[in-house]
Amino acid sequence: MNADDINPRGLSVKEALITGFAIDPNYPCVDFEARPFNWKYFAGELAWYLLRTNETEFIDKFSKFWATLKNPDGTINSNYGKLLLTMNGNKSFTTQVAWIVNSLKKDKNSRQAIGYVGDKNFQFEGNKDFVCTQYIIFFIRNNQLHMKVQMRSNDIFFGLTYDAPWFSTVHQNIYQELLETYPELKLGQYFHFSDNTHYYERHYDKATEIVNEVHENVGPKLTLKKPLWKSNERGSTMMTQEAADYLKWFDDRYLDLEDIGDENFKEALQLIFEIN
Repeated sequence: MNADDINPRGLSVKEALITGFAIDPNYPCVDFEARPFNWKYFAGELAWYLLRTNETEFIDKFSKFWATLKNPDGTINSNYGKLLLTMNGNKSFTTQVAWIVNSLKKDKNSRQAIGYVGDKNFQFEGNKDFVCTQYIIFFIRNNQLHMKVQMRSNDIFFGLTYDAPWFSTVHQNIYQELLETYPELKLGQYFHFSDNTHYYERHYDKATEIVNEVHENVGPKLTLKKPLWKSNERGSTMMTQEAADYLKWFDDRYLDLEDIGDENFKEALQLIFEIN
């Protein structure tokens, strides 16, 4: 990207404003020679999202980053599973993904199939975890299910690398839920937009290495085998047996998670994805 130099909080950053591009939701992972895809972290983050907790004890086994973002009560804000897969607690009593699914089941041409991720409640002094994603929205057009993700801010190294596989999982899951109503539906495009796309000085050299690589196939195909959750018309979203089996893999190895290698976590992901 054509990047400008800025210095938020005294840090050297290259940024581009108002960016967007399309992603094939079956190919959301980037795997470069200069920076191989971290299967271990993605596997752990996905499990943490499925646990739907804003505690960091589990994800700390995969990255110490989250511990630096804690609120005074020891929690964080950006567990996307908790934000999308649990009840709002408002008058509608529906999860965000259930709202999306039910909106499209009621009206195939709906423009209201939106899931809010960012929230005004995150606007408080001293918040270290100001949620980066603002919303996701789905459209069915020409018999294809398209998804747009809107970010306010996106670090292409620490954020986008794992945001894209997660939101592709959401896209594929909602697609599979909708097949019950629209059996001829096709999986469409994932459109990723960010108001501020950036990377920090510590990644300047790595970015140059990646740009200078010969890019033929930059990532594997990642196809969800079966839904990890299902939503009902009452607005609830329940984890499936596939999600339970995936989480059990981590539970069985909980004390050793920090010592297990990358390939073992890729095997864990193969419980729920076709990876090739």
